[in-house]
Amino acid sequence: MHYIVGTNFIVKRHANIWDSKFKLNIPYNLINISTVQEGIKYLFIGQGDHVEMIFESTRQADGFIASHKKEQIPDYDSFYQRNTAL
Repeated sequence: MHYIVGTNFIVKRHANIWDSKFKLNIPYNLINISTVQEGIKYLFIGQGDHVEMIFESTRQADGFIASHKKEQIPDYDSFYQRNTAL
């Protein structure tokens, strides 16, 4: 999990069906992450507007957020393997 509660981002355009839940050009703040039967629930708030999204994994959620922040997620798997090799 790369992004944690308190992460902010702005949806500048609706590139996919998930984006349509968000209003354009409004800052959203990640306020809660929880496990539900369907997956991982992320709750965002932006100017009083709450958006709840269910992701299959935290990796999928990180990809969604990273795309809106225009960031690249570090390769944590490779980092872990390099630092735990005997």
